[in-house]
Amino acid sequence: MNKLIQLFNEIHLLIEKYEQIRKEKGDNYNLFQVINMTSDETRIHSAMIADLLNPEGLHQMGDIFLKLFINKLNQQFKLYKDFDLSSPNVECEKYIGTISENKDAGGRIDIYISDKNHHIAIENKIYATDQENQLLRYHNHLESITGVNKLLLYLSLYGEVNDIEKTTGNNQIKEGEDFFTISYSEFILSWLEECRSKAIDKPLIREGITHYRNLIKILTHQMENEKNELIELIKENPKYICYLPKYKDAIKEVEIGLFTDFWTKLEKAIENKYHVVKESFDGYKYALDKNYVRKYHESCSCKYQSIEFEFNKIGDYRLMYSVQVDWRTYCGVLIRDSNNKIIPIKEVQVIDNQEFKDIITRIKELINNSPDIYHSSSNWLFWKYTEPWVNFRDLNDRNSACRLSKMDETIESIAKDIINDIDMIFDDKSNNCE
Repeated sequence: MNKLIQLFNEIHLLIEKYEQIRKEKGDNYNLFQVINMTSDETRIHSAMIADLLNPEGLHQMGDIFLKLFINKLNQQFKLYKDFDLSSPNVECEKYIGTISENKDAGGRIDIYISDKNHHIAIENKIYATDQENQLLRYHNHLESITGVNKLLLYLSLYGEVNDIEKTTGNNQIKEGEDFFTISYSEFILSWLEECRSKAIDKPLIREGITHYRNLIKILTHQMENEKNELIELIKENPKYICYLPKYKDAIKEVEIGLFTDFWTKLEKAIENKYHVVKESFDGYKYALDKNYVRKYHESCSCKYQSIEFEFNKIGDYRLMYSVQVDWRTYCGVLIRDSNNKIIPIKEVQVIDNQEFKDIITRIKELINNSPDIYHSSSNWLFWKYTEPWVNFRDLNDRNSACRLSKMDETIESIAKDIINDIDMIFDDKSNNCE
């Protein structure tokens, strides 16, 4: 234990040293962090990448960045030597139709690049969850276009698909055959370095790319210069190397313990007012049941955990507020029937009940008034990130570790925000679940 304490003390001193260096150099300043826009796939990442790729983009540097991107694709996939740079089309959020009833067509493709003979579709993921059949729908769209070369790409921080079964329709399409993965950590970062070098004599464009490049480094943990010194600290001290398994196990157990405390304290804060559902069923992994916290931490195949509570009933339907984790903590309202089945929003809209209609109207107004916060989807009346949120997969993300270190304050804020949502959207006086 003394060696563990000694190592942590040395690590703490090392981190403090590099934090002071970053402060003195101004490396902690990033415009995207200042405006609290670091991980929005659509408005930040897709928009930034698409504009750089677009020869008509605000950078006014023509096709130079697109050419670099196509060259990198050609190096990796050997497909696009004859891409026509004289007449390219670059679209952000390309609409390909309403999502079909069986969810095998339609949607919006994050980034779409095409010429007369080539079509490249890019699905862009930072932390957002995969939608049902999302890649399958985009693949089917490309397959419907005849006589052209096609490439479907899945872009994520490290080139990994978050939920491959969900997005591919239970593996109806295959990675490496029907779609390919690229990463921010390597592909995009390398491309941005090349873009930056081409803009060396254009200060505003160069610095804009620099801020975005540094954001990618932050998100993929490549700004941590102290890492190399930390590695050397351990490698050069046999007394630390001998205890590495214990260090790793201790850190893992600390994280699992923090996540368990998060759910336990949140449940306690909520159950004073609403009925928490404390047993798992199909589609609901109650976080404090069946070791889900440990399974989530130790296995990428365990994607979700959550806490749901019932706050209202309308006939045979139950209004549920759910707090869930995929990567970051998010929350929102679902409707379940008496058999615990989630009722899709399109079915809710046709229920002949004025109370339901009033609820849907209020939620639509809320989403329209605060689109940066509240979002809609096929199964959620609305969803949003908790305030504040915690990234369970990456405690470096936006001070997630610090938020867990202030557990009571974090839980109090989340619980208060949830109750405000319910009071704002629903007539809490009609609640009959207390």
